[in-house]
Amino acid sequence: MRALRLPLWIVAVLMLTAISVEPDDRDQTAYVPIFMKKSDLPNSVFIQEAREFETPGKIYIYGNMIYIVDLFKGIHIIDNQDPSNPLKIGFLYIPGVMDLAIRNNVLFADNSIDLVSIDISSYPQISILDRVAEVFPEPTPPDLLWIPWAYSSKRRPENTVIVAWVK
Repeated sequence: MRALRLPLWIVAVLMLTAISVEPDDRDQTAYVPIFMKKSDLPNSVFIQEAREFETPGKIYIYGNMIYIVDLFKGIHIIDNQDPSNPLKIGFLYIPGVMDLAIRNNVLFADNSIDLVSIDISSYPQISILDRVAEVFPEPTPPDLLWIPWAYSSKRRPENTVIVAWVK
């Protein structure tokens, strides 16, 4: 029995050294993350002038308004009272946004890892009604379903969160 201990230890050590914590080819992405301090997220939602679409995503119709997500950037607000002449009237800047929903004049959106609810009943005046922190996973790059090892939370500045991915 003693004669087997040394070979078993050698095999165990070889197996442990063969395990790599380095990324492999499946962990490569064409995108790099944009980080924001977690403490800056609560002050990162506000109204801006209307702008051009960059990466349009989900479209949401509520009343006479159309809301179009611009991935990771914010939400375009379009007045559609005259469907033959829709007018871009503003942009709701929300870093990390990918989705939205509206109910009873309250817009719900993801602000990276947080869920934010915004009163839009007096648009263009908005007010943040609530924020639930860290309910969503961080956004992943468009070409992967996970965050690459090189950008994991342990390999970047402390207390930061991914709010966008750029090519």
